[in-house]
Amino acid sequence: MDTNKDRADRRQRTGMGVVGVILREDRFLLIRRSKTVTAPGFVCFAGGGVEAGESEQDALVREMQEELAIDIVPSQRIWESVTRWGTELGWWLIEAAHDLDPIPNPAEVEEIFWLKRSEITPRRDLLGSMPDFLGAWQQGAFKLPIDY
Repeated sequence: MDTNKDRADRRQRTGMGVVGVILREDRFLLIRRSKTVTAPGFVCFAGGGVEAGESEQDALVREMQEELAIDIVPSQRIWESVTRWGTELGWWLIEAAHDLDPIPNPAEVEEIFWLKRSEITPRRDLLGSMPDFLGAWQQGAFKLPIDY
């Protein structure tokens, strides 16, 4: 059986991850990571590791199904970063239905939020890559369909 630890071990070997940026009007879909995954309790966008032989787009589709039981279409790779532990992240803008109703997988996601940027930036429970993403957006490194 493929456990969370097995998937995490595969992801660690590839050193690649993907992050899905989903917007509904001016709100972002964020998750609180479950207590059973790496960086438990932190708030971030949904995403995960790219498995060996998998494209970033395929990884996003799989991760959104695993974490939130949603169907998505990766729209555009908007940014890239490297985590403090060396994982290369591809940040993707995702197309999803407006009436999207995510169902968190409790093994990976403790809760979900739809938050405005102004509600995200002051949070103290953000995963370390989130402030980097928000700062890059503010500095014009990439565009989103809403203003900073």
